[in-house]
Amino acid sequence: MFGERWQKILHAQGDKVALWHPDGAVSYLELEKLAYELPAQTCPQLGSFYLARGDGLEITTALLAGFLTHLPVQVVEKDRQRRVPTSPSPAGTALIKQTVGSSGVRRCQFFSFDQIAADVDRLHSALGLAACDAALAPLSVAHSFGLTTTVLQTLLNGLPTHWLPTPFPTGMKEALAEKERAFLPGVPAMWKAWLIAGLDLSRVHLAVSAGSTLTHDLESRVRDSFGLKLHNLYGTSECGAISYDSDALPRCTASDLGTLLPGVSSHLGPDGRLLVQSDAVGLGYDETLTGELFAPPDHLTSDVIEIQGDRLHFQRCLGQGINVASRKLSPIEIAAKISASLGGLTAIVSGAPSRDPERVQDIICHVPIPAEALTPEFKAKICATLAPWEVPRRWTTLPSE
Repeated sequence: MFGERWQKILHAQGDKVALWHPDGAVSYLELEKLAYELPAQTCPQLGSFYLARGDGLEITTALLAGFLTHLPVQVVEKDRQRRVPTSPSPAGTALIKQTVGSSGVRRCQFFSFDQIAADVDRLHSALGLAACDAALAPLSVAHSFGLTTTVLQTLLNGLPTHWLPTPFPTGMKEALAEKERAFLPGVPAMWKAWLIAGLDLSRVHLAVSAGSTLTHDLESRVRDSFGLKLHNLYGTSECGAISYDSDALPRCTASDLGTLLPGVSSHLGPDGRLLVQSDAVGLGYDETLTGELFAPPDHLTSDVIEIQGDRLHFQRCLGQGINVASRKLSPIEIAAKISASLGGLTAIVSGAPSRDPERVQDIICHVPIPAEALTPEFKAKICATLAPWEVPRRWTTLPSE
């Protein structure tokens, strides 16, 4: 259980830094004090629970508070409204993720502590994180990838996290200057930006990419510029990490997702989609869609995979979610916001491959108006309620008569 693990961490390194943030740093003992001071909230579906939303320190504190008191923790993006689960949480729920994922529908996912720990410990062992002195967190720690590779590693395995509010080179440079053997997880769009900026990554011991396809070109350029092997990690929010490219040499193809992690098994299900069996598969959704399988120990992904020997190769995703620079977006949510600005007209939103492979997809919006009415002023008005990453890059209108 968590309590015993936490006490071992406190005994070994209680006075050492657990988390760096822009305003300073907190030790493990200070983090525990903050956690016990944090008040729980109440929800009709969850009962007493902790809401983990905000910056890295706020999310880490809420996670620790929940684990110490055996109350569930719901993790929510800082810029998102909390979704109240539509069903009661299953018995033993310790963590609730709120995510769109590949389905394109924002829902809650429930996990027990043992399921979360299985994923965190599997990553810690397979990636060799014991050899690193800190994890840098320039990516959202409310996303599954950032959550399990940074702040949950801090709480369960004592690997300190250096949280950064943005992945901009200036903050990264300062954070790296304080480390000797840093672990740096990032999405392909971040790695491309750091490459263009010429960021000094000589203190990075382990470099990992996840969230979307890592192109062969980007992997090669990172190796040529930084002398780093950029390791490709593949997983889903429902079951955590699935496969990992642990090789020291670059892959031959961008589709290569590496080999299954220890303790994870899989086979191909309907439509060639990958069916995963793992002790990290969560307890289920608050609302299940037709044809889905998400219940311990099985998760049917939306990804069509080809198996070549012991390696997985990504072919395509059958889900309706839109992947913009590894951020999963709901076309339903975006369309609803745009439609509300259209005064009763219905917009249709979808995703399409981007010319920039690190961006992955562009958002396409169809508005039922004449082409001449789609002026820059009109677009600005109907996109006023959208987040920057939700703004369509391509538009279609009614055909000209």
